[in-house]
Amino acid sequence: MEDLNYLLKNEQIELLKEQASSCTVARATHRSRASVYARRIREHGHPYRSGAVKGGTAFAPYPFGGEGRAS
Repeated sequence: MEDLNYLLKNEQIELLKEQASSCTVARATHRSRASVYARRIREHGHPYRSGAVKGGTAFAPYPFGGEGRAS
């Protein structure tokens, strides 16, 4: 079984890269990769995401202090 923390971290990284990308092709690539991680998280043996959240907003890093600044 895959490590859930690994999947969550990498999904968030791909979403951050999508938001920071200026190229539409790069944004689409990162969005696609994030959706693969999201699917693997949903299928994980230890559910993380509540069914009540379906249809909600995906991880949005900017309101939480990730203003797109490079580290």
